[in-house]
Amino acid sequence: SINLALGQTDKVQGKLSSLDTADLTILNIYPDSFPTVSVVFKAETRKGEPVWNLTKEKMKVKENALNCNVISLEQISKKKAINIGVVIDHSGSMQMDKTLLFDSMGQPLFSYDINGQFVLPKGYLPPIENAKSAVKKFVTSFNTKKDFISVIGFSRIVDKRLALTQNIGQINTIVESMQADFNTALYDAMISGVDEIKKADGIKVLVVLTDGGDNASEAKWNDVIEKANKEEIPVYIIGIGDVNIDTLKLIAKATHGEFYYTKSSSSLDSVYSKISKQVQAFYNLVYRSQNFSSTDTTRQVELSFEMDHMIIETGSIKTSVPKEVLLFLENKEKEKEYIFYGGIGLATIVVAGTILYFYRRRKQNLKPVIKNLFPNPTFGQITIEYENGIGQLQILNISGKTEKVIEINGTETTFDLTDLQAGVYLAVINANGQVSNSSKFIIQK
Repeated sequence: SINLALGQTDKVQGKLSSLDTADLTILNIYPDSFPTVSVVFKAETRKGEPVWNLTKEKMKVKENALNCNVISLEQISKKKAINIGVVIDHSGSMQMDKTLLFDSMGQPLFSYDINGQFVLPKGYLPPIENAKSAVKKFVTSFNTKKDFISVIGFSRIVDKRLALTQNIGQINTIVESMQADFNTALYDAMISGVDEIKKADGIKVLVVLTDGGDNASEAKWNDVIEKANKEEIPVYIIGIGDVNIDTLKLIAKATHGEFYYTKSSSSLDSVYSKISKQVQAFYNLVYRSQNFSSTDTTRQVELSFEMDHMIIETGSIKTSVPKEVLLFLENKEKEKEYIFYGGIGLATIVVAGTILYFYRRRKQNLKPVIKNLFPNPTFGQITIEYENGIGQLQILNISGKTEKVIEINGTETTFDLTDLQAGVYLAVINANGQVSNSSKFIIQK
């Protein structure tokens, strides 16, 4: 068995593995619907093939050694959108594949005709043509009724850009328009690729093809890592021929993606096929927590899967319970305390003055309640309607960090959030010594 901690919506990384059969990689743990907890992971064999046959019945979950009810286990890619950013190098070097122009001894496989014109080997295709063909096959491996593809083409600058689309014709047209020329602005193209898919809903993955080192970007390799990790987008990189393998491996590993190397562009079909299988082997597991104590800010969670006579178990991860979950737990405890003392107070009103006092004090300190929040989604201006709200309105990001605090008094407040970035947020009122229900909303830009 393994240890995970009930975590926040920041990306949580961990390899789950059996000794010789399969790897599972946890991407996120979402307790934002607590007491139900969602764990997103991908499953694949050691050969990179997706594992499709995990089932709810074969999965066990424990939290602090207590068995938890497994609510569901679903293959995410069947329902959730997969958003693929495809980045293609069409710099000048994509015109030449040395493995097809020279033999293993370094002898040329090309020749010159009587007019001195360059004659390519029979059947030779330059890398750019193999790349076009492989990418066009790659995009057809996704379900374009729910999945979306963006395309970025680059040489000395990012000069080809297609926003997320389900139109295969548009994708093929922009891919086919790429011609090999000029230098290599790889890092700028990667950042552009992240920008194209970062606001999409669902799974987001960047797939990058390059055959050379960056020699034209304003951005640096560490800028790519920072940007991709901020947006929680793994970067899958395919390197052909003379690339800086160490740097590309570093970018892929640091962003929780994968690096693939091939000497010849003729094998691109198989590489893209492998990536397609990998990015679609995602599951969402939902279980119900049995622990309602707000003092337990870290939970030990054990996940195990048994399938085909093998057991796959998770590796050790710890992370803290986010603020919005603690608020939920504190509210639950206050509700439990109110019912306990209030109930006894009503039953023993003649002989139990102390208990009766407890009940009355709680009646006076009414709990704030968020009744309505609109518009949702919003572009900045938002109105919130509430009860018992003389106190503070707190705006939290999805990781539980407080982004803004607003003093409130009354039943309705309109405020401006245009200074916050696009994303998902929570509104919570802290008033009368108590905390309200949370209300989730989206800011769009």
